[in-house]
Amino acid sequence: MVREEYKIKNQGKIINIGVIGCGYWGPKLVRNFLSLPNCRVKKVSDLKAGRLEFIRKEFPTVETTRDYREILKDKTINAVVIATPVTTHRELAEEAMFLGKHVFVEKPMAYSTEEAEFMVSTAEKLGKKLAVGHVFQFAPAVRKIKELIRKKVIGKVLHITSTRINLGPPETEVDVIWDLGPHDFSIILYLLGDIPWKIQSNRSEYPFGAFNGTGSKNRNKLTNNAHIDLSFKSGITSHIHLGWLSSNKVRLMQVFGTEGTLVYDEMLALDGKLKLYGLGIDNRIKSKDGDSGALSYKAGEITMIPLEQHEPLRLECQEFINSIIEDKVPVNDGKIGLEVVRLLETSSESFNRN
Repeated sequence: MVREEYKIKNQGKIINIGVIGCGYWGPKLVRNFLSLPNCRVKKVSDLKAGRLEFIRKEFPTVETTRDYREILKDKTINAVVIATPVTTHRELAEEAMFLGKHVFVEKPMAYSTEEAEFMVSTAEKLGKKLAVGHVFQFAPAVRKIKELIRKKVIGKVLHITSTRINLGPPETEVDVIWDLGPHDFSIILYLLGDIPWKIQSNRSEYPFGAFNGTGSKNRNKLTNNAHIDLSFKSGITSHIHLGWLSSNKVRLMQVFGTEGTLVYDEMLALDGKLKLYGLGIDNRIKSKDGDSGALSYKAGEITMIPLEQHEPLRLECQEFINSIIEDKVPVNDGKIGLEVVRLLETSSESFNRN
């Protein structure tokens, strides 16, 4: 396995950042930004004193505050990382950009297409970088799949399936589509470099108590199982299954082509995550009435694809810092974030209830 080298230009330039929100993702972002040689995490804010105490213990060099505006008004801070509830993203991001900060916002970037459009427009008008935390775009297997698609290793891509299921969070304000869907939408948009022209979807709202005995009234009103079909003008189609019904956590994606199939299982160890299946052998296709042998079919040659060894979140953080230093568009820019929100919103609105 080859370790990904983090490409850093202008290493003498240091980007100071502030992090707003240190719940689940916030500390992970702090740790990864701190690991970068051309970045300094200067200050972190959160409304909960306990979370700030955790940050002080884990990262003694980082200042903390309960008032996020201390970060926004600090002229020495170049960029802001937002890891707060999605309903606050637009307000925080726009305030930060108007005060001269570049912005990295966790996924989904906004709670509506309209909000996301405003964020992208503001970034363009003010000349600020806007990146969205679609970390799977930086996963070794996803990056390798994109490379293999570009090299036409599986021929022409025909169809992509993705299954992402697990038990849902105990308390949540969003349904399974908004919780899990951003991952699959961002991966598929990244792999194909295209957006779908048609979306069909179907949802179910099963009582949670029947599955894990911990259901809440709020969760029982939310979609917890969804099937979403995407159609692209190129002729490629995709099917996504999202679910909160099983304790068997599944993260499986398959890319079917005219010359083979790529199977990506995120739950396996790195050396087994990505497999290439060659064209199968099927003697039934050309069988004739006079054939006396057994008819059968089997999979083609299976190849394990070696992957780079790196932490996706660290690479994502470096991409954001590099986009500022080198004045380039990040891979996970606001436009991709906008399209993901558009797909989430459209999927929710187009559902047919069971």
